Amino acid sequence: MPNFETHITVGALVSAVVVAAGAAAFGWDKTASSLGFLAGLSGSMIPDLDSDTSKPLRLSGAVVGLGFAAAAVGFVTAPGDFLNRPWPPSSAAIAALGTFFLFNTIFIEILKRRTKHRGLFHSLAVPFLYAGLWAVVVSSAGAKTVMSVWSLAVIGVLTHLILDAGKSMDFSPLKVASDDLSASTRLWVLTALVNFLAFTRVSIP
Repeated sequence: MPNFETHITVGALVSAVVVAAGAAAFGWDKTASSLGFLAGLSGSMIPDLDSDTSKPLRLSGAVVGLGFAAAAVGFVTAPGDFLNRPWPPSSAAIAALGTFFLFNTIFIEILKRRTKHRGLFHSLAVPFLYAGLWAVVVSSAGAKTVMSVWSLAVIGVLTHLILDAGKSMDFSPLKVASDDLSASTRLWVLTALVNFLAFTRVSIP
């Protein structure tokens, strides 16, 4: 299988080309181009979240942990009667570290227990689910930004799946579903719902 460096390099190159084409053809501005590139680059790592020893799994766990740690710091440093806030910097730092390690561990353990390598994460639903989630997040930013992040997210994940299939001449990464038909059905239903939500919330200037 292609390694992490191969996936991230190809993902970056393809994303850069698509962003340049989108800026020229559709007038994507700096925000749309930057977010699109980020969606494509991160998408090239998404399928390997189901590998217990992968760098994408560790990186995503760190991102989740940092997100919750930032939220915890914001909460404990804001004035309020609950928990005698605001907390002093030293206590806030301890809360941030504890929250980081807690949610980093929880996120990684959930994925390790609930996924298997080259299972659901290596199916054709994932590019569209990931793209839909990006589109939901940026839905208020306007149609061009949604278009850029949605298309780049799909392309980013597909680069990973295509590289896996081409390297091994095994086209299982491009399957519509996994061997678990029930789980695959739920995944496609979730994908459809997320994308429907995203595109019904798009802000058209």
